[in-house]
Amino acid sequence: MTRCALLTLLGATLAFADLPSPRPPGCRVDGDCVMSDFQGCCGDCCPAPPSAWLRSELERQQRRCAIVDCAAPVCSTPCAPAPQQELVAVCEAGRCVARPPARNADPDFCAADGDCISTTFAGCCGACCPVPPTAVTRRRAELQQQQCAAVRCRRPACEGIACAQVVPAPIRPVCRANRCVAEPTNLVPVPPPAQCRADADCGVDLNPPPGSACWSSPCGCCPSPRAVPVEQVRPPPVRRTSEGKGAPFGLSQGTTGAAPSCGPCPAPTTPLGARCWSGRCALVPR
Repeated sequence: MTRCALLTLLGATLAFADLPSPRPPGCRVDGDCVMSDFQGCCGDCCPAPPSAWLRSELERQQRRCAIVDCAAPVCSTPCAPAPQQELVAVCEAGRCVARPPARNADPDFCAADGDCISTTFAGCCGACCPVPPTAVTRRRAELQQQQCAAVRCRRPACEGIACAQVVPAPIRPVCRANRCVAEPTNLVPVPPPAQCRADADCGVDLNPPPGSACWSSPCGCCPSPRAVPVEQVRPPPVRRTSEGKGAPFGLSQGTTGAAPSCGPCPAPTTPLGARCWSGRCALVPR
């Protein structure tokens, strides 16, 4: 490589190193911001007053500290007293800024998600039908309880009122534009509990599921193989016979009158066993 090419490559590398790092994305809501006294990985002799940070940017810089080797600072000057002013981090025009907390008399005013709670408050005297959860400020909930302490209630007249069959969806109370709102939560389906860990934990139950109609039938039940945990295996179905006569699956004499006609059970075609597959018991040919 010629000297001219080497200098050109070196100059391009230095120019790239001087480029500023990409600007972190801005905030969208107050919850994206946080107050912190972070001064960099190596800090300083005196603590810095807290400032407003974009939460993701603060976490990114703090992660860098794990690979930074800092020398202990030489401190000889006493630190000035820390300011006592209370500040909160809010999002303004996409930037996190520190502002004094809003001293608002409005009980429905919120500044952060922590100011909001979920409630099913249905009035001091209740309601005939369940109330779906809503989001309110803690201050509003406190005022409701204070008002109800002085209210004498009668039992609500709920005769003839049909409540809608509504399953309330879980919510997450958050602060948006200084008001508490309810956001739906993304529920992850809970997998069913494991039935087994090994093949020995499973067995074949020949009975139909409990509550099947055949249990109350005069003829009884035919075998109905199912793979279940071994502790749930029950004795085989009882065959009812008419003094040894009739079809293989018995003829019940009944209580009065003629005996019912019970047909034979279907003959099994393949012997079955049970194995454990991914925590569930399954039927398999033997």
